[in-house]
Amino acid sequence: MDGIMNVLSYILSNKKALIYTTFIQEEYYKAASKLSAEGVEYRVATLSNTPSVGSPAHRYDYSVEFKFYVRKVDRHKAEEAIHR
Repeated sequence: MDGIMNVLSYILSNKKALIYTTFIQEEYYKAASKLSAEGVEYRVATLSNTPSVGSPAHRYDYSVEFKFYVRKVDRHKAEEAIHR
């Protein structure tokens, strides 16, 4: 279901420039906070990845991928904000 919603959101949205991808929820919150602080509008597409059976325990849960998209004209400003 996530995939279908992401495709529809992509088609209907003006935010199509992928600027950042993470699997770590803490990094998701940091990126979202930085973009909001700079006044950059964004959308986030999420993709659920079910871990394989018997995979070792990790510090982070990598089962959800977060992809940040912005308008093409905001790409440079967004990348600067995230990487500060």
